[in-house]
Amino acid sequence: MLDLPSLESFASLHNLREAHLRSLYNHLLRGGAAGCGAASARPFPGVEELAAKLRACSRAPFPRAAALALSSQFAPATSSVVFASPSSGGAKLKVSLAGGAFVETVLIRHASSRSPTGRRYTVCVSSQSGCARRCSFCSTGTMGLRAQLSGAEILEQVLHAQAYLKSIDEPPSSLTNLVYMGMGEPLDNMPAVLESLRGLTHQSLFGFAPRRVTLSTVGASPARIRELADAAPGINLALSLHAANETTRERIMPAARAADFGELEAALDYWAGRSGRGAMLEYLVIPGVNDGGEDARLLADFVRRREEGKKSGASVNLIPYNPTLAGEQFLFESPSDEAMVGFKAELGRWGVGGVIRWSTKGGRDVGGACGQLVVEGEGGG
Repeated sequence: MLDLPSLESFASLHNLREAHLRSLYNHLLRGGAAGCGAASARPFPGVEELAAKLRACSRAPFPRAAALALSSQFAPATSSVVFASPSSGGAKLKVSLAGGAFVETVLIRHASSRSPTGRRYTVCVSSQSGCARRCSFCSTGTMGLRAQLSGAEILEQVLHAQAYLKSIDEPPSSLTNLVYMGMGEPLDNMPAVLESLRGLTHQSLFGFAPRRVTLSTVGASPARIRELADAAPGINLALSLHAANETTRERIMPAARAADFGELEAALDYWAGRSGRGAMLEYLVIPGVNDGGEDARLLADFVRRREEGKKSGASVNLIPYNPTLAGEQFLFESPSDEAMVGFKAELGRWGVGGVIRWSTKGGRDVGGACGQLVVEGEGGG
């Protein structure tokens, strides 16, 4: 149902209007249909019941023949949740795709005084099963690239996240933000990611405000950053910088060799010109690798270059390295909380602020923290 091009072709073939599709998505995403929102790949049960509900919930009655054809050709989701693991920071869902690959989707919990449950969630979605970029700190890269997700499979992760929240809270906790920071490099799957962005921000579908959506990239392709700026300037861009020294950055992320700082910075300036705001710089703090005084000075210089005469700016997110099998090969260790605070203070000495993203540590107990996503086989993650 979330394969938007296929469904739109179906609608055109069956003379369905926009109001019919709005009715359908209200039914699917807001719990109108039996079985909708559940982690199931089964077609809609009860064709007559479906047709009656669709006819009743819209001023434009849904044709019964179209409802019959719809339920025979489409399912609420082609993916399914294998299991859900509650964690210290929220939850991790292991999702089985129709082609046999697996991905992990993470729910990050935040305190919220505005929610009836006292909490809200950010959903962290995957765009690929595995990843070809092989960052030294990231477990996903140890899998290699196994599958590109379709736009529908990316959107279905949000559907599964909503269903999980309904199962643990009544009323369900709010799902307020979405980040492309799960498995995979989003810009290596650009067509599907752009298709999913269309569904995420469409008011008749998931209705996320673009400013509530963040896409994170390793920045290996400045050309694709520019393409994203042209196609989706309303969302937020996060760059995995992790070092402002090119040699250190290439050590941490071999994919960084594809573009030097001049090309990367020009792409960031282009992004800022199209979007009206700078990128978020993600900086994974790894003791003994990128956490020294000189590292802080170079990072401050990188930020200031975004500001000088360009008004693009940049914000810095400081992320503590989480233990991973990938990082163990390089003897990486997690920084103490005191070390994180100290690096932030050192950055401040050079006139640049930073925010320590403590929430990226949440989920370590189930392998769901930043950098820890990896799946093998049909069992546990």
